[in-house]
Amino acid sequence: MFTPRKCGVKFDPPTLVVYYEVNRTGKLHKRSMPIRTLKKDSSISDVVDDLKKSSHHGKYLEDISYSQLEKLLTMIQNKMKGIDPIQIKDSVLLLHSSPRSNNKDEDLNKLDDYELDKRKADMDKDFEKHRVKPNDEDFVYDKEVDFNVGKMESGWDEEDEYSDPDF
Repeated sequence: MFTPRKCGVKFDPPTLVVYYEVNRTGKLHKRSMPIRTLKKDSSISDVVDDLKKSSHHGKYLEDISYSQLEKLLTMIQNKMKGIDPIQIKDSVLLLHSSPRSNNKDEDLNKLDDYELDKRKADMDKDFEKHRVKPNDEDFVYDKEVDFNVGKMESGWDEEDEYSDPDF
């Protein structure tokens, strides 16, 4: 019926935003769900239950985990309390419905274009976070680093019975 692709929040007014794919057509749609019952002291679990049982929005939230919805609503509630939701540890502004793997051994060749683009976006963010720009105080022009890897054996260095006379 519906497959959620990504899920996020809008803080003003408090809204849950879900991008979903209609299985029959394969088209991507966006659905905004205003969270009117959420207050500074509301029970997050009660609000999630109400959303999941809602006749208007429930069918779009079936495949989104309870914990993910709790995290998103907690971000909105923290914003209402004056706490910056982006600074909170272990919170992500945009949470995707399919879990992302941080596995370094993951074969990216086996991913579809959508998942691969998400992984690349994560890599770009990580690169920008660690990048040292010319205006930064840690910047060193033409920096040389000795990695002390030691001597590595390879097939190119071995003496071979066959020798190409043209080389």
